[in-house]
Amino acid sequence: MTIAYRLILALLLCLTAFGESALAQRPAGGAGGAGATPSDSRGASALTLGALLDSVAARHPLVGAARARVRAAHGSRRAAGTFANPVLGYDVENAPLPGGASPTMDREVMTTVMLPLEELYQRGPRVRRAAAEWRAAAADAAATEQRIALDAASAYFRTALAQVGLDAAHDVSAWLDTVVVYNRSRVREGVTAEADLIRSEVERDRAAADATMQEAELARARADLSAFMGDPANLARSDFVVVVDDRALVMPSTTTAGTAAGRPEVRAARERASAANAGVSAERSMFLRQLGATIGTKQTEGVSTLVAGVSLPVPIFDQNRGSRERANAERDAARLELVSEERTASATLIGATLAAQLLSARVATMSARDRAGRVAYLARADEARRIALGAYREGAVPLFQVIDAARTWAEARVAYYRLIYAQQESVLALLVAQGTPLSSATALGDAQTNRSTPR
Repeated sequence: MTIAYRLILALLLCLTAFGESALAQRPAGGAGGAGATPSDSRGASALTLGALLDSVAARHPLVGAARARVRAAHGSRRAAGTFANPVLGYDVENAPLPGGASPTMDREVMTTVMLPLEELYQRGPRVRRAAAEWRAAAADAAATEQRIALDAASAYFRTALAQVGLDAAHDVSAWLDTVVVYNRSRVREGVTAEADLIRSEVERDRAAADATMQEAELARARADLSAFMGDPANLARSDFVVVVDDRALVMPSTTTAGTAAGRPEVRAARERASAANAGVSAERSMFLRQLGATIGTKQTEGVSTLVAGVSLPVPIFDQNRGSRERANAERDAARLELVSEERTASATLIGATLAAQLLSARVATMSARDRAGRVAYLARADEARRIALGAYREGAVPLFQVIDAARTWAEARVAYYRLIYAQQESVLALLVAQGTPLSSATALGDAQTNRSTPR
């Protein structure tokens, strides 16, 4: 072994040791360490999940549209409770025509006020129906905000995982570069066959291609995430990163957990059923329409007399049967929709609870730490890669075992953070299934404050 070969080998060992030390000290998650950014994104803009949820609640157009519908329903409620205006009448009889002869009969002037009386029995059902529709609109707005917030969180974790995948792909590509340099020097020295150099170059190029694929996936994920923030031009920048804590979220306790009945979708369906019941009463009250009382004065030859009367429509042809049939059918449909929504909410809650429990248990196992404070699962994968490279340099293992160790390291890293992010997303989905408002003040504040880190 020549002196030049020994110098090259020593340099490669130093570079490898430095790279492994940097990987060991990098914040967990690469793209999502606790309050940290990836190693290749220094100075980049950062977005937290709490800021994303706040932005969705404050500025997302669909949330704003749902709130506008609540205001519209409130206006309908006010209109339903407003009394009808009285009708003022002024009649003149036996007045002379312009240019005509004076009439032989005395001039009569009648002033009346007609008060609608149908409000006495129609206003109550109308108000109850409008109030229930208002509450249903408010529940629908809450459901819309929950749905969009959960979709935004899903896009957020997808972006975080794409960052982890890109970081791991870059690390594997850089690590294989050292293998290529090592094999090239050994080929020059005539120590190893050129086949190993060609194979390592092929694997390095494949890793570079994987990194490009991960970069494209990250670009798509960032673009999808930008739709929830309303600033695609800025959020789609290549220097923008999301920041996710690499520890599990604590599941809601049974004392503070909500129920499926508290979900806004169930509340909205319940209010629509109440509105439909009130609609049946309203249509029944429409059997007699335009009922009114009239009172006024009549002046004839200077003598004033009292005028009073009642107008009552006779329901011979139109008895409002069609509208009552429609209201009854709508009431039955609303009741069935409520039953369906309750079933769906219960099933969703059960599934979300089981998924969160399973993922939380697995995260607790895989997040176990070694004595050095590292995640034991990732440390083992890194150690296997280091041992394989050392054994290959000693000629104890073939090249394919080194390449397999590198792939295993990258896959283990991505799988670990996929599990972490899936657990966090499952807890958020569980909060939504329980009817808990998904906001940074509740979901993230409680869950992150009470978070426990496996040791």
